[in-house]
Amino acid sequence: MSHSITCKLNKQARQHPNASGVTFFVDLGEKNYDFKTKQNVWTNYSAALFAKDAQVQFYADTLVEGAIVEVSGTGLIIQMPDDPQYKPRLQIQDAKLGFVASTLQPQQPQQQAPQQQPPHLHGQPQQDRQPPTHQQPQQAPHQGVYDPNQPPPF
Repeated sequence: MSHSITCKLNKQARQHPNASGVTFFVDLGEKNYDFKTKQNVWTNYSAALFAKDAQVQFYADTLVEGAIVEVSGTGLIIQMPDDPQYKPRLQIQDAKLGFVASTLQPQQPQQQAPQQQPPHLHGQPQQDRQPPTHQQPQQAPHQGVYDPNQPPPF
């Protein structure tokens, strides 16, 4: 059965390089209100996200503290801690990153193209006037950082 959780990362994902890419480990928590005890109860999750090639830089840039992520997987395994002071954790199996909204702002281009001003129209004879030319604004190259205000590049 499929499981999915959406939450805010309280700390940056841990990275572990491997033979085919990098594994990103994230710790997730979900707060629910227990009406019987009238208290907030936390359910803790962990997930391993595998990345290779271009995914590695994207995950490194977006799986940071404060990012909102949605992680889904095919199942859950309960991890019981050795120390009784810690609570059990649910490990998401075959974890996949479905959504991420990072608080990082895309980098601004180093140089701005000079903007062309329309020719000054006052003082020119009527026959010499030409309508100003309109240039299309140049788009900044894709920086690899998710911007929630822009459509996804895929």
